[in-house]
Amino acid sequence: MPTKLRWFWVIAALALVGAACGADDPQSGSGNTDSSEDRDDDAADRCQANRDAGTITFVTGFDFAAAAGIAEIIMADAEGFFEELCLEVEIQPGFAPSNGAIAIAGQAQFGMAGSFSELVNNNVAGDGDLVAVLHWGRTAIEAIVLPEGTEASTFEALCGSLIGIKGDLPYSLQAAIALSGVDRGCFDEVLLEGFDPIGHLDLGIDALPVYKSNEINTLDAAGVAYTVLDPLDFDVPSSFGISFTTRSFIDAYPTVAEDVVRALIKGFEAASADPEAAVAAAFQHIDAAGNPLFLAQEAELFRWRVESGLILDLAPEGVGVGIPDVSLLGAEIETMVDAGVFAELPNWRAMVDADIAAQLYDGAILAWPS
Repeated sequence: MPTKLRWFWVIAALALVGAACGADDPQSGSGNTDSSEDRDDDAADRCQANRDAGTITFVTGFDFAAAAGIAEIIMADAEGFFEELCLEVEIQPGFAPSNGAIAIAGQAQFGMAGSFSELVNNNVAGDGDLVAVLHWGRTAIEAIVLPEGTEASTFEALCGSLIGIKGDLPYSLQAAIALSGVDRGCFDEVLLEGFDPIGHLDLGIDALPVYKSNEINTLDAAGVAYTVLDPLDFDVPSSFGISFTTRSFIDAYPTVAEDVVRALIKGFEAASADPEAAVAAAFQHIDAAGNPLFLAQEAELFRWRVESGLILDLAPEGVGVGIPDVSLLGAEIETMVDAGVFAELPNWRAMVDADIAAQLYDGAILAWPS
């Protein structure tokens, strides 16, 4: 176990072992007592360092929705995991990608990005030092919905079609198109508003980018037939639900950064084990804020089940959930260069730190203080 985690040793258990040894060896007791006191001091010092950091602001990527990168912190707060680690954390509703700019400006210490590409783009555009510390989704959360009867079965076949766009084409879908060997300019785009897939398809468009954890649910509930082009089926390197902080914060408060990450991981464990409780915790925040996005509990439960399911299904066996996959993230950014999102390959490697999460695990088991 790494030195940084010495304070997580189970002090009570060690004391019992020391007592048992002392029964056979009267000279052994004082040494164990000193060791226990040292560990108590380490724990107290770490707790005080976490308190001295003050209030840590986490800005979300989509209000208080039960989404990857958000549900974890809401559940960690609800279950008291931050308090156990002597941390004071404030959850601030935000929207990606503008929440990255908030962190770069020093107005928040942690946040959530929709993808690693989004985080890197925030850094490039804002000369920032955002660092991905948790990598939840190892695929795209976006897909393309095609109306019933559409014969397209590849991203290449989208050429010549009319695609409805909400703001911009998601990074993962830009990557899928680039990897298919065609240029984005081969199809026409029309700007859409809102998240009503039924109304959007009624406009006569040929394809609609959607979130697999959102609009799909609406279409299914209404009995609307469709087919899907999913980047996962085409091995497109993508990500979703990236938890980030800044390099400057990691350097200034290393134990705080570690323990926030630790609490987020435990928050995911709790939220994925009990989706209903995770959504209920989210709605405590949603309702308190007046629910400006008119989020519905059933829809949020669908969102979290889909996203947490993808996270668990694609997590490598024996590897702690959330540990960034550096090679996969690098492949994603290289594909973004091919797609023209970045004019040249950015220094993406400096924008991910897999070691923080990795050292918190023993295999796939998260270390937690007794």
